[in-house]
Amino acid sequence: MDYRYQRLAVLRRELAQLTAQICATPVGSPERDVLLIPMEPLMDTVLALADELHC
Repeated sequence: MDYRYQRLAVLRRELAQLTAQICATPVGSPERDVLLIPMEPLMDTVLALADELHC
């Protein structure tokens, strides 16, 4: 199996976990703001790898 597919699966699990944490945190709270910081780079990585594998 191509290691990139494994990496994508791991990243998607991380993204799902982070999303669940964000959804469980009140909007506007400092805790949520901290959780949002890694969201953009993680999402960018997932999308770039998915695009690379499916093009």
